[in-house]
Amino acid sequence: MTCKRSKRHKVHRFHCPTCSGRLWRLGSPKHYLFYTDLSELTQHTGMLHKRAASLAVKGDYVDRSSWLEEFFCGEHGKMWMVIRQDETGMLMAVPADERDWKHTTGTVNPNIPNPSVSEFTYRMSRRATGQLTYG
Repeated sequence: MTCKRSKRHKVHRFHCPTCSGRLWRLGSPKHYLFYTDLSELTQHTGMLHKRAASLAVKGDYVDRSSWLEEFFCGEHGKMWMVIRQDETGMLMAVPADERDWKHTTGTVNPNIPNPSVSEFTYRMSRRATGQLTYG
C-alpha cells in the first residue's frame, strides 16, 4: 500500500499549442468566466435551453468549470489559457482570446496596455538595454 495518499498521479499537465512543450503553472489566481445572456450561456456551458433560460433571468452566471489562468512555456514565455473542466473532471486548455477577457472581472488583458499608464512609462518599461555596468 505504498503511495496510498499520493496525489502525484492527479497532476494535470498542459502543453503549449504551438510547440507542444510542457506548460508550467505560474500560481496565478483562477479568473472565472461569467455569462450574461442566454445565447452565451447555452453556447459556452453546454446547458440545455430551459435551464439556461432560468439562470439567465436571475442575472450573471459565474461558470465555475471554466477559468483563465497564466502559464509559462520555456520557448514562448508567458501565456494565458482558458481551462475548461468537463463532467468527468478532465481539464482542457485553449489559448485565451479577446472574448474570454471580456467575460472575466478584475482582470486586465496583458496584450492591451493599461490606459492609466503614460506612453513614456510604458515605453521605458519595455526598453531593454544591452549594457550591463558592474560597480
